[in-house]
Amino acid sequence: MFGGWSSSARAVWLLIGGTGIGVGLGLEVAPLTVMLLLATAFAPWAAAWRDAEGTALRGALVWGAIVLGLGIAAQVVALTESPASGRPMSGRITYVMTTAVLAGLTSVLNARRPGDRVWALLMALLLVVFLIPWLEGSGRMRKADGLAVLRLDSPWTIFYGFLALAGTANYLSTHFRAAVVLGLGLIVEYLGLRSTEWPPAWRAYCWTAAAWLFGASFWTARLGCKRSSEPGRNEIDRIWVWFRDRWGTVWALRIAEQFNRSAAIGGWPYRLSWTGLVPVDPESDAPVVAGDRASATLRGLLRRFVRPGRLDRVE
Repeated sequence: MFGGWSSSARAVWLLIGGTGIGVGLGLEVAPLTVMLLLATAFAPWAAAWRDAEGTALRGALVWGAIVLGLGIAAQVVALTESPASGRPMSGRITYVMTTAVLAGLTSVLNARRPGDRVWALLMALLLVVFLIPWLEGSGRMRKADGLAVLRLDSPWTIFYGFLALAGTANYLSTHFRAAVVLGLGLIVEYLGLRSTEWPPAWRAYCWTAAAWLFGASFWTARLGCKRSSEPGRNEIDRIWVWFRDRWGTVWALRIAEQFNRSAAIGGWPYRLSWTGLVPVDPESDAPVVAGDRASATLRGLLRRFVRPGRLDRVE
């Protein structure tokens, strides 16, 4: 099993590295290699979709599929545009793709039932809000030429930065450190939108590089998911780490606080830490043995996020 995991990990890194080299070879070749990475990224997306069965996370994964589809469309369009023009149409599609990334990251912050459907509607409105810079002003879209419309001014820059920081920071302390790659993609896209004085070809590189980073984040997230499946954990630790890695820091801290409040009231000799159950006495070397009440408590806290039957299949 370990050998198979090592081989698949090497293949993923070869894919990411090879397409990254293609991006570095120039704007004429880059769209083709980015297209390859984005097309293959549907494989880890499909694995995540299966993993999210019985949870409220599938709404966020819908945005992930939209990101991949828009990314591929942006690269197809890029092949029809001259790099010297800044590839404005490809840049516009990449901008919409980036707003879909932000919508997906923000969707996780309310991935629970009930309320997930209303939240999904709000995420669609979020995308519309980020299109306002294109639409504001009478006839701006008709008068804009080339890259003129591809810019992000205040207050949308503040809104963009807040959502990007909140969405990526939510996963930095989990096994899904692919959020770093995702965050780099958001930064590159931001630079392309803000640096209107740059040569058009430089800005075109931003659209391509951002799409490559978004595609790479799907594969690196899959690698993180495999690393989080550690054998030898007890039931509570397995469920806890599984939940923590998928919903991120915001919800994990809240669930841990509620669990530990119940543990204190019940006089249990252990608490739920970031890595799992730990004894109350820091000098104790005895293994933590959790009772049925602790398992029932954690499952009860997660009932709005996950259907009970799904927790039985956590590895």
